[in-house]
Amino acid sequence: MRASARNSLAAAAGAGRIAQRIPSGYLVAYLAIVCVSLVSSLILLAVGWNHPLPSSAGSVPFVTFSLAILFVIAVLRPLLLVLRRHPAPTRQLIDDVRRHSGWLFTIALMAIVLPHTLDTATRFKKLIPQLVPYYADRPLAAFEHRLFGVDAWQITHAVIGREGTVVIDTIYGLWHIVNISLLCWLVLTRDRRFQVQAVLTYQLAWLLLGSAAAIGLASVGPCFYQEFTGDARFAPLMAQLRAVNGPYGLHSLVAMRYLLDNVHRNVLGGGISAMPSLHVGIAVFAVLVAFRQSRRLWLRGVASLYLAVIYIGSVHLGWHYASDGVVGALGVVVIWLAAGRFSDRVLKRISSPATFQMAKVTTIET
Repeated sequence: MRASARNSLAAAAGAGRIAQRIPSGYLVAYLAIVCVSLVSSLILLAVGWNHPLPSSAGSVPFVTFSLAILFVIAVLRPLLLVLRRHPAPTRQLIDDVRRHSGWLFTIALMAIVLPHTLDTATRFKKLIPQLVPYYADRPLAAFEHRLFGVDAWQITHAVIGREGTVVIDTIYGLWHIVNISLLCWLVLTRDRRFQVQAVLTYQLAWLLLGSAAAIGLASVGPCFYQEFTGDARFAPLMAQLRAVNGPYGLHSLVAMRYLLDNVHRNVLGGGISAMPSLHVGIAVFAVLVAFRQSRRLWLRGVASLYLAVIYIGSVHLGWHYASDGVVGALGVVVIWLAAGRFSDRVLKRISSPATFQMAKVTTIET
């Protein structure tokens, strides 16, 4: 009993020390991040009362990401101490943990919350065919034809040839690597003000745009238009893409076939949704992060160029209508501004003025 009581007191003391290292305003903000993840899960479970939910088998990559981050943090520092032949590596490691307990706590929290949010959003995406029919493709295609006079893909293919298509397809395929890099940045950053705004933006982009809006504006995009509507309107586009390097010469064509073959299966990376475009939305998020966290013109330029390629590629490769990217981009910008305003209000109300001002000016040089 006494040992148990001592352990409980020690655990409480440790939690208290961590809390002391994180200003109260940030604790409230981090609680909001946790609540976003939990509430989205509860909504998913509520939907599951009437519809069979996709299993969590597809969450393996998200769990792997979390374990990889935590493994690197747990192993890298001890390994460096040993390689440098530190005279007291264990004592130094304990001191490091105590000194950086607040940062380590936020790493652990983000490594849990972010993958959990992604898992919830992807399960919502897989549910779309059960919840609503894909109804928005015809009106979206008709709207853009009236707007441009032709379908948007015809404009890009008139100026971008075979080599350009291959380059765009390659860059478009790097989206997942960019997304993982952003996740690592969000998990490992020491800038708490930025972390709160960016993580809330990332969560709400996936949940509000990639889940709620995707259900409300259910569409499959030009690449699957014929399969879901029976209309061959975009058959010339798909034929032109296949002519570039054969039926499986482009990464996008392979991915499209995989999604179509598994549209009603709970597989890794499954689920079809076009409006709004999270590919474009996350590319916009990358630009916002680059401009917020770096003064390096080359990094800002690379992020902006990447956004331009992803937006053009989303139309050129048949994944999206032009309006999908516009809605995704505007949605992310609005969420970013709202998350920043929320963060400022929480910190102003609860944190001391000095703490708030210090947080506002913290910027990582990249």
